[in-house]
Amino acid sequence: MNSLNKNSNQPTTGKNRIIFLDVLRGFALVGIIYANSLSWSGIKFMPFTEIEALGNLETDKVLYQLLKFFVDTKFYTLFSLLFGVGFYMQYARSKSKNDFNRMYLRRLAVLFLIGIIHALIWSGDILTLYALMGMVLWSLRELSSKQVFRLSILLYFFPLILDIIYMYTFASDMPSLPNTALKVYPDMPPEMIVDGFRSTHFLKVFGTNFHNLVWRWFDFIPSGRPFKVIGLFLMGSYLFQKEFITQTSKQFRYMLPLFICGISFTAIAINLNGSVSSFSKEWSNIVYKFTHEIGQLTLGISYISILSWVVDKYPTFPLFTMLKNYGRQSMSSYIGHTVFGILIFYPIIAFGYFGQWSLENVFIAMTGVVIFQFIFCTIWFHFFSFGPIEWIWKCATYGKWYTIKKKKES
Repeated sequence: MNSLNKNSNQPTTGKNRIIFLDVLRGFALVGIIYANSLSWSGIKFMPFTEIEALGNLETDKVLYQLLKFFVDTKFYTLFSLLFGVGFYMQYARSKSKNDFNRMYLRRLAVLFLIGIIHALIWSGDILTLYALMGMVLWSLRELSSKQVFRLSILLYFFPLILDIIYMYTFASDMPSLPNTALKVYPDMPPEMIVDGFRSTHFLKVFGTNFHNLVWRWFDFIPSGRPFKVIGLFLMGSYLFQKEFITQTSKQFRYMLPLFICGISFTAIAINLNGSVSSFSKEWSNIVYKFTHEIGQLTLGISYISILSWVVDKYPTFPLFTMLKNYGRQSMSSYIGHTVFGILIFYPIIAFGYFGQWSLENVFIAMTGVVIFQFIFCTIWFHFFSFGPIEWIWKCATYGKWYTIKKKKES
């Protein structure tokens, strides 16, 4: 990969940071918490009959459609692109290839360990996959920018080729699952999943979560998520190299076509009503996945363009300062989502509202969590230089004890 100014292999701090990237990272986190709240709250696993019994059905249907259209998969796309940006920045700044290799592999190892711990608490963890795909990204570090772009497109759409192969080999023999909940497993009915998370016995909750974790990784086969993630990593690296994210994205000649394309293909995909996480048994689902992937990528990148333009226009708007601080604590905030989700919804820990709230109430609760985290992060960075988990990650990566407390300016 081409290089920037090469400074050091030290962690990125204050003056070396690109503020917009932190704002974008914070923006991505906001979308991610609403998408993941379907899991913590139980709505993802509850039989539709139970969801209907909660009432407020018409409002919840609208909220779910908005979530599916504008949020679902688009915000993990942003997060994946940003991972690629971070890799490129660290690689380009490194003075020594050997030093970078040792540092980055340690960084991924620590990320993988954090991800494993997080996954045992909540099956929706993405950090373990990021750590593993980060190894693949590291192995491709010597590619030219043109090779990076071509490979990113190939890998992003490669699952479609695999899906066609599956369709003509074994997919037709896969049993069809009853459409009784948003997420249905072949070996455990929705009622048992809900009962597992409503339990006050640790082993039952842990076992249910582990069951979901195993099936989440199995779902990576029909969805092709690992290929798409590494493709997005490479795409993020390429877009940053070409200064698209920090400079040209704010231009209307990019923003408008990307947004229109994203909206159009996402609308087509939703009308086709297919499934990304299922093996395709007919061409209609292949077409669905193709349109969905285009919509996911272009709408996600259009968010970068729109946010870049707005931040450039109103740089002192207070919300952007809060998003910046939120993004600087991306790891702590992301894991904090899970902590709050478990505290609010799982009876084994605290309040136990699992399966008791409508989607509207769930979203209200998540908005409260986001506001609390905004305030927490803003106050935190008045006193400290790193987020709490970011600090642990950096110390473990560089094998050095960094002072977390902010130094007083003279």
